[in-house]
Amino acid sequence: SYSVVVTLQSGRDRLGEVSKGGDYPTSFANLAQGLLMPFISENVFFSSDDTAQRLAESRSRVEPVVKQIERGDRVIKKGFIVSKDDMIRLRALGLSLTRSDPAHVTGQILVLLLVFGFFIYLLNPRVIGRLLKPTEVYLLSGLTAAYLVGAGFASRVIVSFDFFPSAIFLPTALVVMLPAVLMGPRVALAVAVSLPLAAFVSGAFDPSSFIFALGSGMVGAYILQGAERRMDLVKAGFLIALANSFTALGVLLLARSSWQDFPPTIFWAAFNGLSCGMFVLGFLPPLEQALNATTTFRLIELSDLNSPMLKRLLTSAPGTYSHSVTVANLAESACREIGANVLIARVGAYYHDIGKMDQPDYFIENQAAYNKHEEIAPRLSATVIRSHVKLGIEKARRMGLPKEIVDIIAEHHGNSVISWFYNAALKKEDQVNAEDFAYPGSPPRTKESAVVMLADTVEAAVRTLKKPTMTRLEKFVQELIMSKFEQGQLTESDLTFRDLETIKNAFVRVLAGHYHSRIEYPKSPKELPL
Repeated sequence: SYSVVVTLQSGRDRLGEVSKGGDYPTSFANLAQGLLMPFISENVFFSSDDTAQRLAESRSRVEPVVKQIERGDRVIKKGFIVSKDDMIRLRALGLSLTRSDPAHVTGQILVLLLVFGFFIYLLNPRVIGRLLKPTEVYLLSGLTAAYLVGAGFASRVIVSFDFFPSAIFLPTALVVMLPAVLMGPRVALAVAVSLPLAAFVSGAFDPSSFIFALGSGMVGAYILQGAERRMDLVKAGFLIALANSFTALGVLLLARSSWQDFPPTIFWAAFNGLSCGMFVLGFLPPLEQALNATTTFRLIELSDLNSPMLKRLLTSAPGTYSHSVTVANLAESACREIGANVLIARVGAYYHDIGKMDQPDYFIENQAAYNKHEEIAPRLSATVIRSHVKLGIEKARRMGLPKEIVDIIAEHHGNSVISWFYNAALKKEDQVNAEDFAYPGSPPRTKESAVVMLADTVEAAVRTLKKPTMTRLEKFVQELIMSKFEQGQLTESDLTFRDLETIKNAFVRVLAGHYHSRIEYPKSPKELPL
């Protein structure tokens, strides 16, 4: 009898081999093969239903294997390698390899403290470039606790069901991508390294899970660099799925796993990446609002000139709207040259004068031939002009604008004095306090805020320049920038003299393009009169 089923094709091949294998003439072998071949036909057929039924019956007749451990039996022997069966027995008994070893537990605690100390160091303002907000610290703490608890739970469940590795069922990329979008890539990198390391040291991860989690987290930390649309998060999910699949494949090969483990492991690894991208897309909007975070996606949405607030600015104060757009162009160009955040500067410039909407006729860019300030005292005029900063802050907070944008609105005039009305008051009053004519803000504390202040000053002042030439324009912009510097408005902004020179050149290039029809360029030597 045969233990395998002979197929029709294999039977015919065997007949050919037998007929040609003897010492018969070729013609006789061909004749025999031709006569016998029609008599070979199928008499065995495969039935998937019957097969499934018999498999089920066979399984039902098999009694479950129960291993009973009596009191006093040795569960595991010291010094021997711990197998998966050993781990299953330990889990079933509710035992831990470290419970009876105080030295091991103490070592784990010390190493965990070292890992968390390293994590805290990576979140130092000198490393990530800024101080984390309290709400951001709370979010990181929650993510860390949830991840480590999930890692411990997954390690118990996965070992019990013999899956591999447990980190495949943890959303490591999600836990990393949220800080990447909300707090920046440096914070995300700290999370991507520290959390898998902490899970490994605590015993929740085996080496395979640690490698997988580290690879998934590192990809998640940098996959969103340059992303500008929320749908890029979905694309990132596909890329993480691909990276997870390759990482899982490498882990399986390193562990010399059974080939039967490859398909389910790679499937779950890919599903992990896809689900992380989807969950980030869902969790991000409420977290942006809760943390009042200045994310790239939110800034791009705020920079849309069709937003309700900017449309209202256009209709109620068209001169201010035009001024704000030009300021945004100037600030964007300068920030790009000095390496500051272009989006924050652009959005801050768009919204910096929204406080003028309630009384647009009192600001010169919205006036035609009639000036309302001619009817009121200089002190009252200064009060009206100063109020647009406070009104702008109130509107920005009601809109829920990010703190960085609110700060630009508050700081775009600093605490400088409104010199026109101050000088006018000096002519009419004997004693005038300069603080009564000063803006209520403070000097800019960031590069972006300082650049918007300079762009606002330059754009408003350059309108008064008659018959501008390139030389006069450069000198005029230089004087305006140095005036703000001498007033102490730039001391807290971290701008260097090299930055100020770069900003001046950027402003001049943009203004030259804006006023190109009015600017008289210097003549070349051939055109100069003899």
